[in-house]
Amino acid sequence: MEKEVLKDYLASRIITFGKTIDGYSNLYYRTNEDLVDQYLDIDFEGKDVFSVLASGDQVFTSRLLEARKTDAFDSNPLAIYYFYLRLWSIEYKDELYPQILEGNNRWLAALLKKVKPRNTQEQNAMDFFRKHLQNHTRIIQMFYEIYCQPTGRTLYTKASEIKECISPELDYYHLDLFHPFELSKTYDIILASNILEWSNNSPQKLQVAYENLSRLVNAGGIIVCSRIIDRGHKRIAAERELFSASFDYEKSSKGYVYIKRNG
Repeated sequence: MEKEVLKDYLASRIITFGKTIDGYSNLYYRTNEDLVDQYLDIDFEGKDVFSVLASGDQVFTSRLLEARKTDAFDSNPLAIYYFYLRLWSIEYKDELYPQILEGNNRWLAALLKKVKPRNTQEQNAMDFFRKHLQNHTRIIQMFYEIYCQPTGRTLYTKASEIKECISPELDYYHLDLFHPFELSKTYDIILASNILEWSNNSPQKLQVAYENLSRLVNAGGIIVCSRIIDRGHKRIAAERELFSASFDYEKSSKGYVYIKRNG
């Protein structure tokens, strides 16, 4: 097991005991956003997309809507392991989500026997979950309480509907939009979920996020943002004013979109 994978494993064990650890957080079992109304208004076909990883549903949806390339990012190092668990669940078990809600490690053990890793990230995920099985971890404790989350919507309800979106190849970046980072790629669409809401309207955090996103999105490209947290008008206005230097704003049914101006 690689050193970083072992570190992530140990951090995830701490989380399963109800404790917190810097740089890590619980996982999202499924999306808590409406990925139907908002995403169907967007033309993904042939586009380069940079998506938050989270539960994996944004990445699968982007692929389903025929994006040319979908890369992913997340501030939580554990997200990439869950992405592969989702992928394996769909690919090998024809199940849209892993059957781990009741702490059923037998299901996970049977699944891992079927998996043949095809790249380093997939091998790391295999090692990560095997270690948890060896130590009888209650995997579900790694996740946010599902029934306390808003109910999300996706364009699919069965694993068979997104089998074509299954690929172990994913360019993934562990990064935080509220911290400076270097990434030379640019994208037509950025799926930012409700990350900007987590700035708590901090001018410093919003400024860094604005600079990162401005650098990542192509002219004419868009940043798709969701609304989940109830924010007051003044807080939204402050964010919009900052982004107005480079972006036009467009309200959508389930959130809003920033459109980068040319020049």
